[in-house]
Amino acid sequence: MSVESKKRILGGGALSTLGTLLTTVTLFDIYEDVAVQGDPLFLTVAENSLPLLLNLGLVAAGLILVRNDDLRTEFVTRSTKWSVLGAVSIFGITGWVYYFQVAQGRIKPHIMFSHVVSMGAVAGLAIGLYDGQRREREEQLATERDKILALFENSSDCIAEIEFVGDRPLIRDVNPAFCEVFGYDAEAIRGACIDEVIVPGGDEEMAGAISDRAHRGEQFEVEGVTRLTADGDARVFRLQTIPLDAASWNADGYAVYTDITAEHRYEERMTALHEATRELMTIGSTEGIATATVEAAEEILSLDFTGIHLYDADEEALYPAAHTEQIDDLIGEPPTLRPGEAIAWEVFESGTPRYVGDLNAEAAAYNEDSPLASELLVPLNGFGVLLVGARTPYAFDESDFSLAKILAANVEAAMERAEREERLQRQNERLETFTSIVSHDLRNPLSVANGYLELAREGDDEALDRVEEALDRMDELIGSLLELAREGESVDEVRPVDLASVARSAWSNTATADATLRIDAGGEIEADSDRLQQLFENLFTNAVEHVGSDVTVRVRSTEYGFAVEDDGPGIPEEEREDVLAHGYTTESDGTGFGLAIANEIAGGHGWRMAIESGRSGGAKFVFETET
Repeated sequence: MSVESKKRILGGGALSTLGTLLTTVTLFDIYEDVAVQGDPLFLTVAENSLPLLLNLGLVAAGLILVRNDDLRTEFVTRSTKWSVLGAVSIFGITGWVYYFQVAQGRIKPHIMFSHVVSMGAVAGLAIGLYDGQRREREEQLATERDKILALFENSSDCIAEIEFVGDRPLIRDVNPAFCEVFGYDAEAIRGACIDEVIVPGGDEEMAGAISDRAHRGEQFEVEGVTRLTADGDARVFRLQTIPLDAASWNADGYAVYTDITAEHRYEERMTALHEATRELMTIGSTEGIATATVEAAEEILSLDFTGIHLYDADEEALYPAAHTEQIDDLIGEPPTLRPGEAIAWEVFESGTPRYVGDLNAEAAAYNEDSPLASELLVPLNGFGVLLVGARTPYAFDESDFSLAKILAANVEAAMERAEREERLQRQNERLETFTSIVSHDLRNPLSVANGYLELAREGDDEALDRVEEALDRMDELIGSLLELAREGESVDEVRPVDLASVARSAWSNTATADATLRIDAGGEIEADSDRLQQLFENLFTNAVEHVGSDVTVRVRSTEYGFAVEDDGPGIPEEEREDVLAHGYTTESDGTGFGLAIANEIAGGHGWRMAIESGRSGGAKFVFETET
C-alpha cells in the first residue's frame, strides 16, 4: 500500500470516527429524552434531526474520502484537518463556558447559546475570508490558465501536456503545432507514453534521464535532442520542460519542443563546407577548383543543378567550366554566355548576387523555355559565376542563398590562391633561369677573360683583344638578364598605340648596321607601348644576329594583330617550339633569351606568338589575339 493511500485512509477514517461519535451522543440524547424523561418523540426527533444529519454527513464524507481514489491525498488531509480542528475548537470553547457555569452553580442556556452563535459568526467570517481569497485565487488561476491554454493552442512550438503515472510520462494533450510537425492525431496519441512514441532507438537512456528530472519538478532546457515523427523522419529539437502546480492543474508539466532541424542542418552543412574549402585550397588550377566546387555543392548542399562559368578575357565570354550530371541530363551542355545575353552576365559585371525565384517571369533569362524555374547566381570576383538552379519556382530559402554565397567566397579564395601559386611558380622558374645564367653562362666568359688577362701580363698584346671580347659577351648576357627581369613585370595600362611608330622607335634603339626595316602596318593596336617596343627590339636583334647585318625586316598588320618577318633562312619547323624556351640558341655567342622574352611579353598582352615561314623563306613571327 502506498503512502498516499495510507494518508487517505487515515484522514477519512478520522472524519468518519468523529461523525460516528457525535451520532452516538445524539442518539443517546433521543433515548434519554423519550425513555427516561417521557418527552414526546416528535419533539425529541425534531430537536436532534439537524445535528443527527450533520453527524451522519461526517460519517459519509469520511467514507467517500477513503474510497475515492480520484481525490488527491493533499485534499483529503486538508479536509480532515479542518473538520477535526473545527470540532475541537467549538468543543473547547463550549466546554470552557460550561465549566465555569457549573463552578458558579448556575447553568445559563442563553449564555451558552450566545457563545455558540458567536463561534458560528467567527467561523463564518473565517470561512468567508477564506472563500473570498479562494475565489480571487481561482480567478487569477483561471486567467493564468486561459493565457497558458491560448499559448498552448497558438504556439508555433510543439507542446505536449504531461502527467506522470508512476515513472511513465503520459501524454494528456498536444497542441496543433505538435500534430503538424510530428504527424500524429491528438486523439490517437493521448494517454500514450511520450518516450515510447517519439524517442528514437538508442536514445532511451537519455530520454529516461530527462523524464526523471521533469518528474522531480525541475525546469530545464536540453539542446539538440532527436525525435521521430509519425513517418519515421528524425528531426532535431530544443526541449524545455515547464513544471505545473499539481494543485491547480490536472497535469505535471509541459514538454516544449522547438524545431531546430533547419538550424542544425545549416550548421552541419557549414562544417562540411569548411572541410571542402580546405580541399579546394589544395587544388592548383581554376578548372580543377570549379569541378571540385560543383561536386561539393551536390554532395554537401544537395544542390543537384549546379554549374560554374569562368570568364575568358580573350573571348570576352563566360564559358561552362564544370557542372553536375543532372544538368547534362536536363539541358545538355550549358551554353557559353556573352555580354548582355543572360542574367549570369549581369551578375558577373555587377558583382552582386541574385536570387531569381521565377525564371519564366524574368525578361533577361537566357532561355525563356528553360526547364529550370528558379536560380541562384553568385559572382566569383572576376573569375566567373556560380549558378544553382531548381525545377520549381521559389525553390530556395534564405539559408540556401547564404550557403551559396559562402561557397562562392571560398571558391574565390581558392582561385586567388591558385593564381598566386602560379605566379610564384613562374617567378621560381625565372629565378632558376637567373641562377643558371649566373652560375654557368657568365662564369664561362669570366674564366676566359681571367685566362687571357694572365697572358696579357706576360706581354701577349692580342690577349687583351680576347679579354675585351669576353667582357662584351658578359655585357650582352647582363643585358639579357635585365630584360628577363623585366619580363616578370606585369603589363602596364593598355591603350591604343601606333604600331608603325613603336616599331621605328625600337629599330632606332637596335644595333642594326646595314639592315633594312620595311613597315606595311597602319593603324593602332591595344598595347603597353614600352613593352611592345621591347618586343620589337628583341625580334630585330634576333634577325641581325642570325641572318646578318644586311637583313631586311618587315613589320605588317594582320587581321587580328601583326607580324615581323625577315629574309633569312628561316627556322626549321622541328626547332620552332624550342627557340621560345629560355637559353635556347643555335649560335655559339647567342644568349638564347630574345625570342623567349618576346613570347612572354606577348602572353602578358593576351596574344599568341606563332612562328611560320615568310614569303621569302625567312622567319615570320605572328602575334594575334585568340579568336
